Amino acid sequence: MSNEQEYRAWQLHGAGLENIGTNGEPETLPLRPPAPNEVMLRVDAVGLCQSDIKIIKQGGAHPRLRGRDLSTEPTVLGHECAATVEAVGDQWKDRFSPGERFIVQADIYYKGVGFAFGYLIPGGLAQYCYVDERALDGDEGCYLLPVDSKTGFSQSALAEPWACVEMAYTVADRLTPNDEKPFLWGDGEPSQDGYADIIVENPTPDSVERAAGHLAKNGNLYLVGQPSNDGSPNLDIGRIHYEGIRILGGADSLEGIAGVHNRNDLRPGGTALFIGAGGPMGQMHVQRALERADGPALVVATDLDRGRLDHIARRFAGLLKRREVRFELIDSSKFENPAAEQAALRALAPDGYDDLVTMAPVAALVTGLCDLAAPNALLNVFAGVPIGQSAPIPLSALCKGVRIVGTSGSRIQDMKSVLDKVQGHELDTNLSVAAVGGMEAAHDGLRGLLEARFPGKTVIYPQVSGLPLTPLDELSSVRPDVAEALGPDHAWTIKSERVLMDSN
Repeated sequence: MSNEQEYRAWQLHGAGLENIGTNGEPETLPLRPPAPNEVMLRVDAVGLCQSDIKIIKQGGAHPRLRGRDLSTEPTVLGHECAATVEAVGDQWKDRFSPGERFIVQADIYYKGVGFAFGYLIPGGLAQYCYVDERALDGDEGCYLLPVDSKTGFSQSALAEPWACVEMAYTVADRLTPNDEKPFLWGDGEPSQDGYADIIVENPTPDSVERAAGHLAKNGNLYLVGQPSNDGSPNLDIGRIHYEGIRILGGADSLEGIAGVHNRNDLRPGGTALFIGAGGPMGQMHVQRALERADGPALVVATDLDRGRLDHIARRFAGLLKRREVRFELIDSSKFENPAAEQAALRALAPDGYDDLVTMAPVAALVTGLCDLAAPNALLNVFAGVPIGQSAPIPLSALCKGVRIVGTSGSRIQDMKSVLDKVQGHELDTNLSVAAVGGMEAAHDGLRGLLEARFPGKTVIYPQVSGLPLTPLDELSSVRPDVAEALGPDHAWTIKSERVLMDSN
């Protein structure tokens, strides 16, 4: 165990940035040996996330904190965490050893109850943290995933946000009824509030809108046949994202519908559109599309910020040399109105887009995207649109097989998949990094995230002192030795990270 007797942590004492730490500085806490049921971790790197901002805005009212009084029982944010075992409690000495490296799967379940790391379990915005049986022997086993010694700290920490992107393409929707006799709309009045399966034959806008309102969580609405009349039912986009309801059409039978919706990932050789792609998560989606050997032939990325689009063009230039793909960047701010941008996007893919992904949490955007969708397209509402936010969805799009999907968070298998790709040199998560900082820079980093100051991820190194929050393209003026080890277009690398850590 470290010879130090104390460590620093950014504790959250309530809602608002002013309640992170004390007077804008990290707090000093006693460094104790782990209890018998604990493992003590040294935090090596932690990525900042928009989910952290949601906690800061809501404080103890955040659903994952379940009303916790942060003024008396503060927590520590930071769930994108790479760590090394520092000390092991007696209960775990046969399973863990000092020096072993791990990343933490944030969504932790223990005896059926959620205890997310960086929420109810204090997270990685600290020099050290402690995990117990909830993380070490939870419902899915151990939520610490081993990392080999050759993998960078930030590389592995950023497997967590990348896992959220991975899950968006790997979750397989249920395509056939759970019920032996699903409810047939029009065959009597609904007798209960929520159905797992509802069938609407030759649907109308009114029947689809009403039937969707009677779906249970994770319920399916099957649209069999062509519309009796066209129009746009108003559908709750938030329920699609957070509650997993699905509206499935595109065939004249249930069996045919299952055959239509037989993919979850990007269509090989197809056309893909990414809305709001300039932010950290949007860039990950675009990078994934460009890197896939069987990826789309056309990738279109839009954003309101021209500077972010230029950043994407520079950062991903090397990827375009690896396989033949047409890559188009659309500056949404240059169009006089949405119709003009819609026309420009349609001109790039006259037959429609096979895959459409939106990073903007605006339900109304889904309507326009349906108009751009090809038959049997996947429309991924990746941004967390709140439940209750609805949008008119063209019934004609649903009945030609357009499936609207959405996911939230990630699973442990997604983390493992991403980490395998990182360690197998198939994915460089460091391309997502836009700014770095030492322990003291976390407060400024969270403010920068709130203000959308950087085009990519911010990574904090809790073991590093004295490095202010610094964009990578300005690093030469602060740490020229580290800047010399950057990759093309100021890309963060294992070498630059090693120089930073070794010189601390």
